[in-house]
Amino acid sequence: MITQTEIIDEFLKQNQGQINTKEAKENGISTKMLSWLYSKGKLDRIARGVYIKPYEFGDDVSALQFRFSKGVYFKDTSLFLHGMIDRTPDTYEMNFPLTYSYSADLDVPLKIYRQKNELYDIGIEEIKSPGGHYVVAYNVERTLCDILRSRDRSDAETIKQAMNSYVKISDKKLDRLTEYSKIFKVQKEISNYMEVLL
Repeated sequence: MITQTEIIDEFLKQNQGQINTKEAKENGISTKMLSWLYSKGKLDRIARGVYIKPYEFGDDVSALQFRFSKGVYFKDTSLFLHGMIDRTPDTYEMNFPLTYSYSADLDVPLKIYRQKNELYDIGIEEIKSPGGHYVVAYNVERTLCDILRSRDRSDAETIKQAMNSYVKISDKKLDRLTEYSKIFKVQKEISNYMEVLL
């Protein structure tokens, strides 16, 4: 007979080393079993009701995504995930729907932004984290528009590096970049960069 521990192990293998109490219940696993495994050091708890397999995980980006499932990696963090800049952010940035509520007492290096749904939804895609787990971030074209917006604009060096990286991409989507630049009201700046660099 299969034990609950074996069910959890199998689930963790198929779910990138992550499990939460809702998933446990759906798989016939007692939440007390998760607490017990945590107390024995066989699981790490990254938030209330959210557990990861220790040692195997080692991926801050994916752990944050798992904890904040509505978050989309944003701005400089998205640039980093797309390989457009060469430094790991000190603080990760995520965008959420305007109605999203969160505790002001965050215990992680995360900057939270909120946007109305019609802007929040534009350009979301799945991308692999440095640890090989799938997370959600904005696509490159959306991200270039975000870093140019006057509110919380990225620093000049980051913008320059990102634009230079973009022109070297073989599958860049200039039509999409133009469309997004109109939506996010950075058309003139995008146009100026592309005229100089292309």
